[in-house]
Amino acid sequence: MRPTLSTAQFHALARRIADYSGFLLDGGRHRSLESALAVRMEALGIATTAAYLQRLDDAELHRLTELVVNHETQFFRTPAHHRALREQIIPAFHRERPQALALRCWSAGCSTGEEPYSIAISALEVLGDPPQRPVEIFATDISSQALARALEARYRGRALTNVAPGELQRYFAREPDGAYLVKPAVRSLVRFEQHNLQEPFPAWARALDIIFCQNVTIYFSVETCRLLMGRFYDALTPGGYLVLGYSETLWRIFDRFETVEVSGAFVYRKPVPRVVAPRPTPPERRVMSQTPAVRPARRHSPPVSRHGSTPPPVDHLEQGLALLRAGALEQALTELQRVPVDHARYPQALAAIARIHADRGEVDMAAAEARRAIELDPLTHEAHLLLGMLAANHEDWDEAVRHLERVRYLDPTGPLPSFHLANAYRGQQRRDLAAREYRSALRKLEAFEPTAMLDGVTVAWLRETCQRYLQHLERDQIHQR
Repeated sequence: MRPTLSTAQFHALARRIADYSGFLLDGGRHRSLESALAVRMEALGIATTAAYLQRLDDAELHRLTELVVNHETQFFRTPAHHRALREQIIPAFHRERPQALALRCWSAGCSTGEEPYSIAISALEVLGDPPQRPVEIFATDISSQALARALEARYRGRALTNVAPGELQRYFAREPDGAYLVKPAVRSLVRFEQHNLQEPFPAWARALDIIFCQNVTIYFSVETCRLLMGRFYDALTPGGYLVLGYSETLWRIFDRFETVEVSGAFVYRKPVPRVVAPRPTPPERRVMSQTPAVRPARRHSPPVSRHGSTPPPVDHLEQGLALLRAGALEQALTELQRVPVDHARYPQALAAIARIHADRGEVDMAAAEARRAIELDPLTHEAHLLLGMLAANHEDWDEAVRHLERVRYLDPTGPLPSFHLANAYRGQQRRDLAAREYRSALRKLEAFEPTAMLDGVTVAWLRETCQRYLQHLERDQIHQR
């Protein structure tokens, strides 16, 4: 029999996992935590949930956490960031630093190894094989199971989607079963180690040039993320880079890094302290130089056209939202990922990105992105709507109602919040409230043509569905009498 967790037990256990690993589980992960619980209870021969919870020591908490932490990744998962590595970041380091100085990188939350091996391949592409300078890539993860797969270094299928054919030939060996084995030249640059980012950093985590930590902090609370960023900042050398995932932003979280655009990708850089030279005493007679003075460019200055006017900025958010409404998910994602992380409407862009991940079946990532959007701006109703729908899909009706009631407050004229809230009330068996919201949705739908599309369905379908559920609710009320 599959073990069950009460709502109170789920939240208590989720808090323990968050305190241990930083990884937040929302109500949508209730069933996945029960599944992990079933695996561990069977392994230990424990019959009841209560007995397991009594036995949950630190070692067992680690094993349980391994089962619920997301390990989905692939090589060159964010191609723009690796293009920035190859075109500017590594070449500049190689050009400006002594050749005996090692390039030191950390893949924090390396999962099954695709990320650190991708960094190693990018380094070899720039520095040659063998590299013209020492390269040290440290790779850590909380999961010993993920690290075992990383050390095995065998990959196939979706993990290799972004690997160019030439790189596949140079850096991988095809095996008889169709899998690809990472070659020794790449593996020799990477050192794997188990590490929990909540714990003190290893001794080698200092004077680092590059830290990759992608799609890890999106699952953390803002406060946990803020503390981790401070430690990353201290671990980087001045001028070093922190590379986060597209959906991760330090806006309103940590402001000591500089946000810079490198080869079309946004990354964070630890500022280099400025040394101000003493101003020389002006000579009595000044001789005009024939060389024009070079003035430092103003930061964030927009480009000026040859006619002297500033070109209109590209509104990547509006373009992305329009593409999303048209169903062009990949093009929409590309546009939305170009929205600067300090943009005033970045939370809305993040909510739209979350919706795309949900449509692609990447539910955990979608929920994490939606939560982060709300943490950045609690009034992001699109994020509340998505979390409400995800909770409803898991039949977590209390969580669904909590988010959907907030959406109805933030978007009082929208028919979709009323429709989804009515469904959630019906799931809670609160029939009167469900009937009220279905009627409210019908009133709001009167402003739309029957053929209009709302969230991928026609207005006519929404009206018919509301009317059908209202009839069911009315019949139920008659039978109850």
